[in-house]
Amino acid sequence: MAGRFWKEAASLIIVGRAANSGLQKCGRHHADYNLLFLKRSQKSRFMPNAFVFPGGVIENSDFSQEWLEIFEKCGYSSEYLYKDFRSSGSLPEMYSNKPLKSLLPEVGFRINAIRETFEECGLLLSSHHQEPSLSRQDLKEWQEAVHKDSLKFLKFFQEFGGCPAIWQLHEWSNWLTPTKMSSRRFDTIFFITFLDTIPELNHDDKEISGIQISSVSSILRQWNNGDLWLPPPQLYEVSRFLQFTHFDKMKCFAQDRAKKGLEQYLPVRVNTNNGVISVLPGDDLYPKAPDLYGEEDIQSIDASQEELRQNAQCLHRMEFNSRHNCQIFMNISPRNGHVKPADFTGLLEDSKL
Repeated sequence: MAGRFWKEAASLIIVGRAANSGLQKCGRHHADYNLLFLKRSQKSRFMPNAFVFPGGVIENSDFSQEWLEIFEKCGYSSEYLYKDFRSSGSLPEMYSNKPLKSLLPEVGFRINAIRETFEECGLLLSSHHQEPSLSRQDLKEWQEAVHKDSLKFLKFFQEFGGCPAIWQLHEWSNWLTPTKMSSRRFDTIFFITFLDTIPELNHDDKEISGIQISSVSSILRQWNNGDLWLPPPQLYEVSRFLQFTHFDKMKCFAQDRAKKGLEQYLPVRVNTNNGVISVLPGDDLYPKAPDLYGEEDIQSIDASQEELRQNAQCLHRMEFNSRHNCQIFMNISPRNGHVKPADFTGLLEDSKL
């Protein structure tokens, strides 16, 4: 049924070591890394002008059996890929609903994330190239070609050798667009990757209108000031990164956690007297059987956000008063060995934002 109600997609969180390798300070948060954000075009049908991580909808070419030949030439059989990427933890539906004869979903979705990243900002994550001698102009031409035809990404590796650097991508989270928020919905897996250096990039001027490499504190400051908009999944994930100050420790955590599976987050909206609550799995208000297809009306409760919070034992929610006024509450243990989002209100106050 998924294909009728939403499309499947992949997104890539790119973490780059800070150029000065020192801890960047903003209020109480210090970090030695930055995050890569892309600004969606104002003409986008979905979330125009939003600052997001690279990514997009899967294509049939991402799951082509011809990729197996690419990986075999680099020394990786299909059995090796299965052993390397199939997790013993819980599998998201987007992995389990694929035909048995298709490319391993864990590989196909990674190819999708790498391809979309290349299309949108020109960053090519590849490995096993013996002599990568392509000029920046050559890469730009291939970037444009792949944007027009996703199959060209496969042709690129057939022509130049090597393979997509799927081993650099670690499973991070899984978000399903809420019902009745948009006519377009996506079941998106978020991967995370770590780069010692984020190179100079070129956005595609079609889907993307800008590139920004920012510290966690800087992006939150801009969001809080109304200078940019972070959609709820991006805001939630950025708040998780406040738990990390060191690039290397964050990388080790992500590599280890990726083996423990994923839980799908379908936010469920609840209207209150003074704002909206986006309820997430594990919260007292989260339904036992959430409405996946938008068949039910949005729930409204005659109480304030504060009253509902005070009367709850288990909290996992985002409270919105406006696009740029949100608090995240979670007092339960995250599943699959994940980390909680941090309360960033203190950071914003300490930074005098």
